[in-house]
Amino acid sequence: MTTLTLETILDSELEKQTIEDMNQGSQEPASKADLRNLTVRLESKFDRLDSQMIKIEAASKVFITEKTDRLTTIFISFGAAQLAAIAGMFLAIFLRFS
Repeated sequence: MTTLTLETILDSELEKQTIEDMNQGSQEPASKADLRNLTVRLESKFDRLDSQMIKIEAASKVFITEKTDRLTTIFISFGAAQLAAIAGMFLAIFLRFS
């Protein structure tokens, strides 16, 4: 079940009006009020897109930071394991020839 809020209803109505305003089949000339209303609706749409992009950018930064931290831990662990293996080989060689 979809819950409709006042904001959702208004956004839907603004979307319909913007589509109607952008309709190329209109034969009547636009008044200054029509242009102002279209500008307000388009500005509102860009503001919403801007806020969505800010949210996406923030989520991307968190994701990248988490993945970078995880990869750093993996590389450090892998490097430590390689160093331990090399030290073990040197110790084995030293013990064998001493």
